[in-house]
Amino acid sequence: MRELEVPPVIPAIRQSEEWPALGVAPRGGWVFLLGGPLDSVAEATGRLQKRGWTVFVHFDMIRAVSSDGEGLRFFAEYAGPQGIITTHSTTVNQAKKLGLLAIQRIFLLDSQSVQTGIQQVLSTKPDAVEMLPGLLVDVARRVVREIPYPAIAGGLITTREEVEAMRQAGVKGVSTSARALWPRDA
Repeated sequence: MRELEVPPVIPAIRQSEEWPALGVAPRGGWVFLLGGPLDSVAEATGRLQKRGWTVFVHFDMIRAVSSDGEGLRFFAEYAGPQGIITTHSTTVNQAKKLGLLAIQRIFLLDSQSVQTGIQQVLSTKPDAVEMLPGLLVDVARRVVREIPYPAIAGGLITTREEVEAMRQAGVKGVSTSARALWPRDA
């Protein structure tokens, strides 16, 4: 297992118009691109990498590419991200075979989804886990205790206090689209 140094705050970008807002990456800076057309995601990936960002793309949300192994291989070669985010265990496994970092996204909707998410993570062995929504401190604590992979909280985090609460719960970082929380250099 590769041990990742997860930054405390990870910019999460949904629209291609947003990526130009990111400047030069701070040391160890990551960015999550949360979908869009294949060509826009590939362009954003290249430009952000030139600025020093480690780019993770939410593969499930890319338009115009198949979600099978060949689609992922094509995407990895065409866009060239360092890693992907996915909710699918098979995509985690395929990404690892291609040498990509893989973040498995799990949803904390109820007791059953938490348990199922933990079981999936333990089975697929991703490089990191992203938990949504990112404001459930007690649930995050439980997930962090039960998985041996770095945990990231995502979704609904908009204040520094929320970032700090989640970090105290044991998550290594938070992903957020709230620009005010992005690293200062970003």
